[in-house]
Amino acid sequence: MDINITGRNIDLDNSLKEYINKRLAKIESLYKRIYRCEVILEEEKLRKNAEIILHLKRNRLVAKESSPDMYASIDNASDNIKKQLRRMRGKLSSRRRRDVLARIMKPMARFKGQEGSIIAKGRGRLVKTNKFADKPMLPEEAKLELDVLGKDFIMFKNADTGEVNVVYKRGDGKYGIIEPSF
Repeated sequence: MDINITGRNIDLDNSLKEYINKRLAKIESLYKRIYRCEVILEEEKLRKNAEIILHLKRNRLVAKESSPDMYASIDNASDNIKKQLRRMRGKLSSRRRRDVLARIMKPMARFKGQEGSIIAKGRGRLVKTNKFADKPMLPEEAKLELDVLGKDFIMFKNADTGEVNVVYKRGDGKYGIIEPSF
């Protein structure tokens, strides 16, 4: 990992650089695919700001912290970036996400013809992509969330069956549910 330390209105001494390198070595042990790291330290009248920017293959993580002590700002920013890295790794390695995507894509396979999908043939146009939370919930909970969000429908993972369902609001004010049948 290439580390670039920049100081604005502050003198960078060796002890501060060694402390930053020590904190970032712990971050590098969490995720090996960090290509470059930028640390920007800035001193104002009463505040010491620390900003850590990690450049990954497809992502960029940024953490900015401010406190009266520079070392505390560095600690807080590195803790913040660790949380972001853990969250990102959890999303990438989640088995449940892959299973849900496989279940969603399985019914879509029957729409594909020899020349490609319907969308590729020009019959329809993909306009927008929405994502849904992968947390399991009951249909009653989904109905309540539908009311809170003010939407017409919501896609969710059913806690009872483990499959993806859709709850929608009907024209008569009642609710309906769409379940997959394989």
